[in-house]
Amino acid sequence: MRFFILLTIIIYQIILSDDISYIRYYANEKDFIANVPMKSTSRRGFDHLTAYFNDYNLPVKLEYYMSNGSLTKREIMEYNDDKVLVKKGEVNSEGKFLKLVVFSNDEPWSIEFQKSNFIKDEYINFTDQRSTFIIPRGEQVTQIIFETIDGKKYGKIELDYDYLNFLSEERWRSLPSGEIVRKFKYKFDLMSNVTQIWEYGKNNELISEVALDMVPADQLYRTPPPRTGNILDEYDIIKREIEDKRTLSSSNPIIPHTNFDQLVLKTGQSLDIDFVGTNQNGIQFRLNDNDGLLTVPFSNVRSLTSRMGDVIYPEAIEFRKSY
Repeated sequence: MRFFILLTIIIYQIILSDDISYIRYYANEKDFIANVPMKSTSRRGFDHLTAYFNDYNLPVKLEYYMSNGSLTKREIMEYNDDKVLVKKGEVNSEGKFLKLVVFSNDEPWSIEFQKSNFIKDEYINFTDQRSTFIIPRGEQVTQIIFETIDGKKYGKIELDYDYLNFLSEERWRSLPSGEIVRKFKYKFDLMSNVTQIWEYGKNNELISEVALDMVPADQLYRTPPPRTGNILDEYDIIKREIEDKRTLSSSNPIIPHTNFDQLVLKTGQSLDIDFVGTNQNGIQFRLNDNDGLLTVPFSNVRSLTSRMGDVIYPEAIEFRKSY
C-alpha cells in the first residue's frame, strides 16, 4: 500500500517501432541540434547519438551510445497536436521515468507553488515554464524543480518517504535562497488506520492539522494533488470524507518532533542542518539560527544523513543530487 499523497507519474512505454518513420545518427548533441547527421557506418567505434523520428520529422526518442556500443542514456519526447514539445524524459530499460520535464503553464504543482510563494505585484515571467520531476530508480518522485524559460530555478518541492514507502514529509523551497516556505508532515498509523497531516508556514508555525480514519491509501482524493488553496483546507477534506461515508477521528493527534539532516565534518563536528542541494562547490545547507545559504566543500565532509535516516553523502549522493 502506498500513501495517498504519493505523486503518481504515468509510466510511458518505450516508443514502438510502428511510431518511428526513420533513424538518423549524430556525433554529438551539437550536431543533433544543428541536424548534421553522420553515416551509419561512421558511428562504429565512436560515441554517438541515435535519433528516431516520426512521420512529422520530429524526434521521439534519443539514445546515447559509447564507443564500445554501450547504451548510457535513453530519452523520449511527446508533442501536442500543434507539434510542440510538451514532455521530455529520461527512461530506464523498463520504460520508467528517471527524470521527466513537463513544459507547461498549466502544470498543477507549479501553479500551486507560484500561488503560495509569489505576490501578484512581483514580476516573474512564468510563461512556458518547466517542471522537472526527479524519480530515482523509477519508483518515487523525490524532487520537483520549477524553472522559467530563461533557466532561472525559482523553487522546488522535496518529498521524503519512510521505510514503508509512505510519504512522511514534503518541503517547498524558494530558490536560489533554499528557504522553506511551506512544509507538510504526514504520519500513517497502520494499527489504527489513522492518517495525520500537519502544515507549517515560512516561520515553521503550525497552520493546520487534521486526522483521518479509514482512508484508502489510493482513494482519498478524487482529484490528484496538489491541494487547492494556499493552506491545507480541513473543511474541503471533511466535506469529501462525509460524501464518501468515511469517518473522522476524534482523538487529538500528537505532532511529531521536527528532525533535521545531520552533517558530520571530518573534524568530528556534528551539525543539525537543513540540506538544500549540491553544486560543484560542495553541499548547500541552511542552519536553524542563520537565514543565509551556506556551502561546505565535499573534501571537508565525512557524512551527511537525511532526517529520515537515509545516507545522502558519500554513498548515495547520486540519488539526491541537485538539478
